[in-house]
Amino acid sequence: MLMEIVTFDLRPGMTRDEVMEGARKVAPKWRAVPELVRKSFFYDPETNTAGAVYQWSDPAAADRWHDAAWRQSVRDTYGSEPRVQRLQMTLIADNEVGKTEEFAAPV
Repeated sequence: MLMEIVTFDLRPGMTRDEVMEGARKVAPKWRAVPELVRKSFFYDPETNTAGAVYQWSDPAAADRWHDAAWRQSVRDTYGSEPRVQRLQMTLIADNEVGKTEEFAAPV
């Protein structure tokens, strides 16, 4: 399982409402991606940044979906280059479903 943390700087003066509008616009597209387990959007007004945390069942899918066209879309919408950090997931303590799930190391 792969976790990606994507952050980007916002255009000066961009508001939370504008960030939310962008997230609402793209959420249906991400809901239709079968390899994407979860995407959590975030906004930080103190650093004027936004982004998302992705949980992927297939790391190759992250490559396919986060391609040059996706990067250009982020630049066009928010005015900056996305920063992508990829991490191997080890364990989830999930209070919503009441379980702990461990992930094997990638082969």
